[in-house]
Amino acid sequence: MLRWPLGARRWGTALNYRVLCRFYSTNQAVENVRVPCASSGEITVSLHNIAKHESTKPLMIVIPPIPHIEGEPTASLPPWLLEYPAAIINYRWNYMDDKVENTSLRWPTPVHDLTFGYSWLSANLGLRAEKNKPAPFRPAYIYGSYLGATLGTGLAFTESHHPFLHSGEGGMTIRGLVAHNGIYNWPMFLPDHPIHKYKFKPPKQGRYPFFTTDVQSRRLEPEKIDEDTAFGFLHSQMPFLFPSPEALFDPFASPSLFFHNAPLHAPEDFFNPSRFNNLPPVSSLSAAVDNFLAETGGNEPQGPLSDDPSLPPSSATPSPNTPLTPQQVDEILAQKTAEAMASRPPRKGYLVFPPRQSTLRLPETLLVFDSDNFSITTGDDGVEKKIPPRNSFKVQAMELAGLMRRSVSMFECQTLAREGEEEFAVQEARDREAQRRVNTVELGAQDEEEAEDDGGEWGLRKNEEALVGKWLRETIREDEDWMEDRKARSPGL
Repeated sequence: MLRWPLGARRWGTALNYRVLCRFYSTNQAVENVRVPCASSGEITVSLHNIAKHESTKPLMIVIPPIPHIEGEPTASLPPWLLEYPAAIINYRWNYMDDKVENTSLRWPTPVHDLTFGYSWLSANLGLRAEKNKPAPFRPAYIYGSYLGATLGTGLAFTESHHPFLHSGEGGMTIRGLVAHNGIYNWPMFLPDHPIHKYKFKPPKQGRYPFFTTDVQSRRLEPEKIDEDTAFGFLHSQMPFLFPSPEALFDPFASPSLFFHNAPLHAPEDFFNPSRFNNLPPVSSLSAAVDNFLAETGGNEPQGPLSDDPSLPPSSATPSPNTPLTPQQVDEILAQKTAEAMASRPPRKGYLVFPPRQSTLRLPETLLVFDSDNFSITTGDDGVEKKIPPRNSFKVQAMELAGLMRRSVSMFECQTLAREGEEEFAVQEARDREAQRRVNTVELGAQDEEEAEDDGGEWGLRKNEEALVGKWLRETIREDEDWMEDRKARSPGL
């Protein structure tokens, strides 16, 4: 049995142990606060450098890459966050024990823990309203990696209120997000997801053999994921982290699903296709019903008769070989078609997020991810080709970035243009703002020597920490300038 995460021998291979020691070192003075989670026990929130800074300075909220197992947490801050006041929310999540599976800490326990932790931070470290003045917000920024990136993204999306639109008693609002190697769409791991299929148009027989709109799909061979990598290890942990495949479709587990629905049904288990996701097209099913009725002369098949001769035949049930009326045939065809439509995978549809009437705004975002590991194949001509993976940290991040940019450009900027913001009147300006708000950074591949000496898979290397730290400083400065400009233009704010 795997022990999640530190007891597993494979864990040390997948996620560099030296970096875990670095992340969980005890070289700083930390104030640990126990926060009750209603009837679900309590979590520990670790506070760093709080007394050294003014309460108006932005607070860094760190979501660790792995869940808190047991005992007193001793997590230290990543070096590039030492100049800020910070809080680490030590969430709980299920792990595999050698003897007992702790199902009580499965999903959605971690998202509840984050909600309680953030609420405590907002109530105790957020700003409060002064007499006869509107309640201000304390800006907060989230950093998370791996599982922490997944959870932190969902928290950022639902707590990033516009500081001048959301009135209340103060507190906090999320103004920025840094996510490193997160999983943002868990259903992509399921074999029925469209990324594991390809579409084609079969040749049509008859007068025009090359014209057909009957697009079909065929499943690709399963993609091999190396479980000795961080990405592969997270994939293997799905049955331990989530109670059922349905939980993967929760937007807080898969933040990409805030922006679109999942184009597949939830399967019966994590690693096998669902029987409902691979039905033939509805047109084929309808034609099959028509052919069946034609072959049987318009007679509906009958179920087995009762063995009890004392029971009179039901007047509502037609006797065998009773011809069906055209109306009954249409009803049967409509019923079978409706059943087929209900069983077919849903079509991908985009959602409006944040909601139009909400005070939420997508935060300034930096998505950091490792480079893909290409597989090498040799074609029939003997030429080697690099095949990118269908699913990876890069694929996950780029999908989320595209969805976020689409939301900023199509909804937020268009709304601002209608409200009189002339700078967003043209599409080019809206797209430029979307690119500025949502940034992506691809990290180079690391060899084993670099992983041992300079960061490893769990953390950022020194040059990468400098890059992320620079982005954070510039984002905070730009946000402060924007706040001052808004206050100057609207003195009543």
